[in-house]
Amino acid sequence: MSGFYRRIEGQVGANSLPPLDRWSPDFSGDIDIKVDSLGRWFHEGRLIERNALVALFARILRREADGQYYLLTPQEKWRIQVADHPLRVVAVDRVVEGAHACVRVVVNNDLSYKVCVQYPLFLCPNEEGAYVALDYGVTAKLERSAWYQLCEWVESDSDGLYLASGGEKFRLS
Repeated sequence: MSGFYRRIEGQVGANSLPPLDRWSPDFSGDIDIKVDSLGRWFHEGRLIERNALVALFARILRREADGQYYLLTPQEKWRIQVADHPLRVVAVDRVVEGAHACVRVVVNNDLSYKVCVQYPLFLCPNEEGAYVALDYGVTAKLERSAWYQLCEWVESDSDGLYLASGGEKFRLS
């Protein structure tokens, strides 16, 4: 359990990521890395079992205007295939910061994000589940256990259901 809390207290979002927005290498080609609809990463058809390796790849992942996902370094840009959303929210937590409760999510890239205007929680009309928008066009789908935990904090008003985080309301209906 201590590992979970250590990660959730760590740096958040772009503060822990390389400056992908400043890198613009030429397209290097396609690499045989696929992320399936369950968020599992594969290389050459084999499951990548080392979470640290998935976390490393996820930290250099960017979705571009063409809707495609790329792994970037300052000199290389490799396209990968993503079936659904490339990352998964594996845990959630709620803390009080100042006058507001804040929901934090832990993603399988070992980073945590506060649900806020910069990292909003949203529902897709044509898909099941809830998602968090992250840096560089990447999204993370909530795992079922994280969703159930988050549902304990859902509130309602005359406009429907919402999750409050950091003084903002994220609509769920």
